[in-house]
Amino acid sequence: MEANIAAERDWSSLAPELLNLIAKKLTEVFDFVRFRAVCTAWRSTTPITCRSPQFPWILNKRGYPYEPHMLFYSITSSKMYTIHAPQFSSRRLLGTSQGFMLTDLWDRSSSQTTRQLCLLNPLNNHEIPLPASEFCLDAYWIGPQQFQIGEYVVCFAYAGGDCHRSAFCCLGQDKWCEFESDDDGFIQCFHIKGMFFRVEEDTGVTEVTDLTTGTLAFVLPPFEDYMVGANYYAVDALGDILIVFQHFESSDDSSDDWFHVHRLDLSGGSSPHWVKVNNIGNKALFIDLDSGFALEANDFSGVKANCIYLISTYCLVKRIDIETGEQELLHCPFEEAPHWFVPNLEQLQA
Repeated sequence: MEANIAAERDWSSLAPELLNLIAKKLTEVFDFVRFRAVCTAWRSTTPITCRSPQFPWILNKRGYPYEPHMLFYSITSSKMYTIHAPQFSSRRLLGTSQGFMLTDLWDRSSSQTTRQLCLLNPLNNHEIPLPASEFCLDAYWIGPQQFQIGEYVVCFAYAGGDCHRSAFCCLGQDKWCEFESDDDGFIQCFHIKGMFFRVEEDTGVTEVTDLTTGTLAFVLPPFEDYMVGANYYAVDALGDILIVFQHFESSDDSSDDWFHVHRLDLSGGSSPHWVKVNNIGNKALFIDLDSGFALEANDFSGVKANCIYLISTYCLVKRIDIETGEQELLHCPFEEAPHWFVPNLEQLQA
């Protein structure tokens, strides 16, 4: 009798509030996609915005010649995912941001070589074209990790002649804005919240330019324990601007590195300056070789607050406690230094 009742039950008629509750418990984006694919009623009741926050995946670094698919690894489920994206096979990956990948393709069909750029969401093949450019091959992406329509979303730094140049554009614009610096000592460049940070290698002094005006906003003294040759990562930490300082005791042993975190203090009582901190509250920082971002730890099961999740040069994935300095290795199946990638099903219109 009970078996007959179960067989006749209409699962498509589950209450919307129950479906939403179930959907928010699905911590893997593919499980959420499968859930919505069960029937029309489930799909219409659980819009894409109903999904739970997604723990970042690890994206495998692609070598040349490029392949028409991408490999991802989920730490939370210990699963490998393969996503087929044929339009990505001829493109180079420059960075990731908000579920999108910044890619480029060199067009040599005309007398003048140009660089075709676009933002690609590999989960739904949604593309946002960006203005073509003539940046040199060694130009590198400097962010940002978070963006909105009308804000600067793509920023490059590159060398040209005797000066260093930077280029910026907004979604929907048809050209790049550029400015240059005659001082070739600025090697660390970051873009956060409409401000462009350039750290002078020898002194640690940071110049901050307001991108809306193109003028120098302020100059920051070097942060505590500044060291030439260390790695520095800028993070837009959900309201705070942080610099993570990574120093290696030995160049060939990544187990000897240690980390300091500095927060930009913009309070009106004093000039802007860096403040060393050992507690960033409920935040967790995700950092790879190209960029960094922050998430609320409480939004994810198993994520520890006040920690750094780092993908290092040696293709090691580590969790570092900011307060104690304790480090824990996390499993990563890839052999080359990969990227963090936050899976996202939404589309963004320019």
